[in-house]
Amino acid sequence: MQVINVESIEAVIVDLPLRRLQRFSALGTNRQSAVIILARSTDGVVGIGEAVTPGGPWWSGESVESIKLHIDEYLAPLVIGTNAFLLESLQRNMNSALHGNFFAKAGLEMALLDLIGKTLDLPVSHLLGGACRDSIEVLWPLATGDIDQEIAEAEQKIEARLHRTFKLKMGALPVDEDVRRATAIARALDGKATVRVDPNEMWNESTATWAMHRLQDVGIEQIEQPVPRWNVEAMARLSQRFDIDVMIDEGMCTGHELQRIIALRAADTVSLKVMKSGGLRATKVLADVAAQSGLVLYMGTFLETSIGTAANMQLCATLPELPLGGELIGPLLMAEDLCTQPARYRDFKLWLNEGAGIGATLDFDKLNHYRRDRGRRTTAVVSV
Repeated sequence: MQVINVESIEAVIVDLPLRRLQRFSALGTNRQSAVIILARSTDGVVGIGEAVTPGGPWWSGESVESIKLHIDEYLAPLVIGTNAFLLESLQRNMNSALHGNFFAKAGLEMALLDLIGKTLDLPVSHLLGGACRDSIEVLWPLATGDIDQEIAEAEQKIEARLHRTFKLKMGALPVDEDVRRATAIARALDGKATVRVDPNEMWNESTATWAMHRLQDVGIEQIEQPVPRWNVEAMARLSQRFDIDVMIDEGMCTGHELQRIIALRAADTVSLKVMKSGGLRATKVLADVAAQSGLVLYMGTFLETSIGTAANMQLCATLPELPLGGELIGPLLMAEDLCTQPARYRDFKLWLNEGAGIGATLDFDKLNHYRRDRGRRTTAVVSV
């Protein structure tokens, strides 16, 4: 049996500036923090992973601080000294030692898969079943709340052939203001682009019903997670009542949740996210089950850097059907990049990187510059 001995695991928090304010229903942020995980083998190969939350712990309860702590104290000791090829055994051990904390586990698994891929000189897509596509169409979030600015931003993206589908982040404003905003933007972009909306769980069922009548009438293509994640029954009633596509995100993280969604017909589309489901391999299983059950697949984002984006694209490459594309646009929002080969966007699509592992090469100088603890370090991380 081939062996990759894991010699060390390091988890590094980085803080990266964004190009503009990114607003969610719960908060707005001008920076994105991430945990970069380095898995080094005794042969000197370094696998790179990333764990990232969307602006803080509001989404899942995990934060970059808790992710680093759980990797350092609980997960890394289970992996160091073991064979990286034994992913199933390692996953069981991690689940036994630490309940939940899917983001931390996903980032560590990503680093191990990258390590395996680099050792074998194979892309991670080969380890997940093989690539059947080399690109996906990507949308752009409009999240400032300023109608004129958002229309101008969308028109610039269309002109640059970067995006022709846009998603309004909603929920931070009163619902009537959000609906007026969506109406104005949909009318301004009519014939040039499609518009979707995401209230991020901020509405109750009656509010969602009121809003969806109006959003449907102005041509909004899709609504994402309008009600709280626990209210799957309301999601079912809304998806069956309206013609507008209803996508579930926060409400679908695990296989058990997916089973319930399928049974209740609680969505038309599911948003796949590697972080929320505990890793690339687990997300691939969810994607296969959802597709076989007639659900449409979509690739969501937590605003990953080029590292996580490259890994997500390795998964996307293995999915035969992604008719609504994805939202892997973190590198375009960030003012700085941690990779020597940034994510590639052109002709409205994100393209699969070539190379072994996840297809991303870490810029160690940038890592050392943006790492949060750089003022306390006496040595620098160096590439090999």
